[in-house]
Amino acid sequence: MSLAGLETLLAFIIVLGLAVLVHELGHFLAAKAFGVRVLEFAFGFPPKLFTLFRRNGTEYNVCALPIGGYVRLAGTEPGEDAGPDGFNSKPPWQRILVYFAGPLMNFILAGVLFVGLGMTVGVPTKGKEVLISAVVPGEPAALAGFREGDRVVAIDDERITELDTMLKKVKASPNRPILVTVERDGRQMQIEVVPAVKEGGIGQIGVALSDVTYEKTGVIGAIAHGTEQTWRWTRDTVKGIAQVFTDSEARKSVGGPVAIARLAGMAFRDGAITFLTFLAVISVNLGVLNLLPLLVVDGGQIAFLALEWVRGRRLQPSLQVSIQVVGMVIILLCVALLTVRDITNWVGGKF
Repeated sequence: MSLAGLETLLAFIIVLGLAVLVHELGHFLAAKAFGVRVLEFAFGFPPKLFTLFRRNGTEYNVCALPIGGYVRLAGTEPGEDAGPDGFNSKPPWQRILVYFAGPLMNFILAGVLFVGLGMTVGVPTKGKEVLISAVVPGEPAALAGFREGDRVVAIDDERITELDTMLKKVKASPNRPILVTVERDGRQMQIEVVPAVKEGGIGQIGVALSDVTYEKTGVIGAIAHGTEQTWRWTRDTVKGIAQVFTDSEARKSVGGPVAIARLAGMAFRDGAITFLTFLAVISVNLGVLNLLPLLVVDGGQIAFLALEWVRGRRLQPSLQVSIQVVGMVIILLCVALLTVRDITNWVGGKF
C-alpha cells in the first residue's frame, strides 16, 4: 500500500472511530445516569481482543476492528426482562434520553472542536487576503517558484484582496506573462508566470487558493463561533438529506464509506485545521443521520418509544423485531450500493 493509501486508511479510522466512539459514550453515560446495567463498553468492533478491566458490572473491552465502539445494555431486546436495572424496565422518557444521548454527544464533539479551533487558530474570516494553499507540481506556478503559504499582494501592480479578482486575472491571461507580487516570510517579491491554456481557452497556473484567514478571539467569541458552526452544519446536513429526495443531482453526490475515506485522506494531508474541521462535520452528519426516524438507528428507536409512551403499552416484540430486521437489511443494502458506486467512480476517475 502506498503512503497516500496508508494516510487515507489512518484518517478514515481516526474520523469514523472518534465520531462513533463518542456517540456510544453518550449512550453509556445516559444509561449509567438512569441506573441501567451496562454489560459491556467496547473500543472497536468484534472480535474481542482482550478485556481492559471490569468495574460496577461493566466489562471494558478492546476489539480487533478499530472503527468506533459499542455499548451493550442489559434488557434491550424486545420483550426481554433483565430485572429492575434492565433497559426495558425503565420508563419510556428515560429510554428515549438514552437513545438521544448518542447523537447529542456528536453535536457536542463538533462544538468542542469548533470552539477549540477558534481559541487556538482563530475564527475564519473571508475577503481580506488571498493565500496560496497548494502548488501543483509541474504546473506553471511550481516552475515559476511559487510556494504554499505565499500571500498574493498584487498582479501587474493591481492590489489583490479578493479571490475572485485573482481568478479573473489569471483566467484572462492564457499564454501571457503576468507579474505576481507575493509576501513570503515577511518579505515581498515579484514572480513572473505564464498561465497555461486550459479547456475553454482560459489561463491557469496550477495553484489552490484561499481567501480565508484566521483571527484570534477570546473564549466568548470562540464559543459563539463553535455554536454557530455546529448549528450551520446541522442545518446544511438536514437540507442536504431533504434534497436527496427531491433533486437527482443531489442523489448523485451522496457518498458511501469509500468516498468518506478519500475525503478524510485529503483532509489529513491538507493539515490539522482541515482535518479537525472534517472530523467535526462528520460528527454532525452522524448525529443528524441517527436522529432520522429510520428503523434501526436511534431516531427509529425514539419513534418506537414515543409511540409506546402515547399508547401506554408496548408494541408486540415479534412485530418490533420484524421491523428492525427489515430496517437493517435496507440500510446494509444502501451501504453496499453506495460502496459499489464509490469504487466505480474511483476507478473511472470521477472522484
